[in-house]
Amino acid sequence: MTFKDVDDAYKFYKRYAYEVGFPLKKYREKTFSKWINCSREGKSAPKSNDTPRMRNRSSGRTQCKAGIKLKKIYDDENKMVVATKIELVNLEHNHEFITDEAEKQHLRCNKIRDAEFINFVDAMHDSRVPQHCIVDFISEMHDGPENVPVTAQDLKNM
Repeated sequence: MTFKDVDDAYKFYKRYAYEVGFPLKKYREKTFSKWINCSREGKSAPKSNDTPRMRNRSSGRTQCKAGIKLKKIYDDENKMVVATKIELVNLEHNHEFITDEAEKQHLRCNKIRDAEFINFVDAMHDSRVPQHCIVDFISEMHDGPENVPVTAQDLKNM
């Protein structure tokens, strides 16, 4: 399958990941290739026992090998990417999928990063609108809190 650029391929795979129910991350990128993997890929680094843990929370990584490898196709001068082709696909996950729509919506790869939305929230913060009022207003704009594409904590962090 061929796409116009890496972003189009990412959007395609992101839509697939949303439907199936797993989080994504953009991974290694080289001159002629790009990896997009399940974000549960890898293994967390071991912690030293010298320092006490602040939170009792383990890593969500499961060494999942699912992902796609994209091959970038350049023009004749090797200066611009003219197309991106899926070179390798691994769809085998070693973890359960997320089935709840609300949980899928709040995965990092599915959150809204629209500049207009962020500027709107920033303007409300600058006007010293209380946090609970911002959350209520955004919930009202999206016809209920379950439809808001970001969490209350995300709004606080913007």
